[in-house]
Amino acid sequence: MHRLMSEVMKVAFPLLVVLAAGCSGNPIGDPCVPESIPPGGFDMREIYLETSSVQCRTRVCMVYQLSGDPENICDSTGGPAGCILQTAVNNQVFCSCRCSVPEGGQANTPLCDCGDGFLCIDDIVTTGGAGVQGGYCTPCIREGDTRGLDPTLFGNCPVE
Repeated sequence: MHRLMSEVMKVAFPLLVVLAAGCSGNPIGDPCVPESIPPGGFDMREIYLETSSVQCRTRVCMVYQLSGDPENICDSTGGPAGCILQTAVNNQVFCSCRCSVPEGGQANTPLCDCGDGFLCIDDIVTTGGAGVQGGYCTPCIREGDTRGLDPTLFGNCPVE
């Protein structure tokens, strides 16, 4: 039995190290696609949160003011009717996390730090359960930013 456990550990430990290394870095901004997309796509006047996204280490996939279906990507010829540019999907559909709670509210889980290139926007969610209400991390534009963020949607990052 001891020999079997020793052999299992020889294989399992290096595998765990490799898997843990794959989860390094800030998960905010990782790409995701919501499992539930409304018929006709999303409405650019709204911000959607999928709070149990298995694609995100944070478990929150945000669709930030995107118009249309993020799976309907334009191709090099312009693509099908109603298609969305890949840049828009990359910048407006991403993993986020709750970074603030409403005044007087309590966090039932730890709040996150948004990290470089992201900003905590308070009160993105004002309805629903106490576990989702509050602020969430959204992209912000840094000096020399190359992500192609739309300045009509995203503000500048604070200068430190």
